[in-house]
Amino acid sequence: MPKIKRIQRCHSPRFKSQRNSSFIRILVATLSFAGVVTTASFIFSYFIASDESASSNQYLSEQIMTDQEELDEAEAKNNLSNIVELPCMAQDSTLSSAELPEAQAPREPELVRMTSTIQSGDTPSTLLEGHLGLAEIYSLCDESKKVYSLTNLRAGQPWTMIYSDDALIGLEYEIDANDRLIVAMHEEGYDFRKEAIPYETETLTLEGNIKGSLFSAIQGLGESDALAVRLANVFAYDVDFVRDLREGDSFRLVVEKKYREGSFSGYGQLGAASFTNQGQTYYAYHFTDSKGNSGYYDQQGRPLRKAFLKCPLPFSRISSGYSLDRLHPILGYRRPHQGIDYAAPTGTPISTAADGVIADVGSNKSQGKYVRVKHSNGYETIYNHMSKYATISKKGAKVKQGQVIGYVGMTGYATGPHLDYRMKLNGQFVNPLKIKSLPADPIANNEMSNFKALVAQYKSHIEAPIKVASVKKSGKKEETVQ
Repeated sequence: MPKIKRIQRCHSPRFKSQRNSSFIRILVATLSFAGVVTTASFIFSYFIASDESASSNQYLSEQIMTDQEELDEAEAKNNLSNIVELPCMAQDSTLSSAELPEAQAPREPELVRMTSTIQSGDTPSTLLEGHLGLAEIYSLCDESKKVYSLTNLRAGQPWTMIYSDDALIGLEYEIDANDRLIVAMHEEGYDFRKEAIPYETETLTLEGNIKGSLFSAIQGLGESDALAVRLANVFAYDVDFVRDLREGDSFRLVVEKKYREGSFSGYGQLGAASFTNQGQTYYAYHFTDSKGNSGYYDQQGRPLRKAFLKCPLPFSRISSGYSLDRLHPILGYRRPHQGIDYAAPTGTPISTAADGVIADVGSNKSQGKYVRVKHSNGYETIYNHMSKYATISKKGAKVKQGQVIGYVGMTGYATGPHLDYRMKLNGQFVNPLKIKSLPADPIANNEMSNFKALVAQYKSHIEAPIKVASVKKSGKKEETVQ
């Protein structure tokens, strides 16, 4: 095999020079391009990228400030909500602190008073049904006995229930015209107290003359019949307003008038009075001693109260007198009528003539419904033909003079409503109209100075000159002379 010879190429200087020139051009171009890129990058970074960076920094700064403001506002809202609940915040969380409402005081419970009148048949159970359980009602009534028993409710009296946000929290019951029972109800039980009913009062001096009756004279002054009854009761021991009254008789009195919420609510104390009957003037001063005993006394301190009332009815007329031989209107034959018949409307209150003890309460064919009262010194009184008894009228009960024990009716042998009033002394019937009553004890010596001061206080009011009537008899006819 023939040897192969390496042929060495020889480059000419020209070719070598051309290759070096190309390399230099490439290097220059590369460096130029790099310079352009570097310059462009610098320009972009300095003029454009810096603006975007500044804008981003400003945005971030503003966002941080906004977040901080929202955080501060939320913290303020949270602190305020811990003080008072503001429902509006929950609905609008964008309210600024300047728009927040002022804090409100806690709401007071709303109290509602519901007043009605006790009706016949009402009991604590019927009135409180739906508000208290039966056991609670029994407990309430039992505890009330310490002050006033709620089982003694009387028809016609005001009854008030007090509510707080629909929950029963209290009761009020007016016991009478002067006092009321207050009941406070709470989780621990009940509190009871009796307090005086508040009234506005004014004191008046009134005077009048009798032309027909005491009622018409009082009505002529613009006053009510209750005042006429009050005045008659004061002088009932000395003046028989059924038989003794005459036209031209006169009176003066000092009395309190009571008002409640601007409306007239009755009469208060009748402090003093004078009554001129058939030319004779009687005086009455209401006095309370240091022991709390009260009564009416004349100018010398002698009590007007006597052992017996002259009449057990305030106003009436005698329809039949005491007789040992009277024709009975129903039986049709003559027999004794050992009592006084007072004609009066059904329902007129009957008062016991003196202090005593009820000996009997009953009913029979002739007397109808009756009450018999025993008094001191052997006296007893009987009240017949009643329509109904008073609550106090139970055998063995103690009664005070003037206390109502029943009401006029026409039960038994009666042709019309009237009271058959009878009196016995040591078991024998006597004429009630002929009994001479002795006065009670006078004012004690150690009380006289106070009493005289009272008389001086009222003297100018009831002892002023009054035009009175005098009675002059001419044969059987009485003439009234002014």
